[in-house]
Amino acid sequence: MSSFEPFAKNPPISKVFREIGLADELGSGMRNTFKYTKLYSGGAPEFIEGDIFRTVIPLAPIAGEKVDPPDKHQDRTQDRTQDRTQDRTQDRTYDAILAFCIEPRSKVEILEYCGYKSSKKFTQNYLRPLLNEGKLKMTLPDKPRSRHQKYITVKNTE
Repeated sequence: MSSFEPFAKNPPISKVFREIGLADELGSGMRNTFKYTKLYSGGAPEFIEGDIFRTVIPLAPIAGEKVDPPDKHQDRTQDRTQDRTQDRTQDRTYDAILAFCIEPRSKVEILEYCGYKSSKKFTQNYLRPLLNEGKLKMTLPDKPRSRHQKYITVKNTE
């Protein structure tokens, strides 16, 4: 593959992209593929042209070990840890909303207070569950989509 000769299909456009840093020198990808494949695996890459262009890059045995499926026990432990962290974050957000809504507040005020931008996701993940659990109520329950709608924390009577 030492006689590889790259050619640009549209030289003026490729020059512009190289000048602004959005493209490398023509052929550098092939040179780098050969250079780094030899460096890391000791082999040579294969480039197979056909209906579908294929590249075969030989890997050293150690590289194969690094891409084996991960330990399932580790995955489960990591998932549980992430779930607990997410639950704590969600609980803190619920608590913050309930504390903030001691006085009636609009959805926009609550969003800003909690630092969220997406009203739809915020409503789905926080307001709806609090409303369903009876911890938060609407000031205009007959008009849930009113622009004057506000939310207030329900005081515990226990």
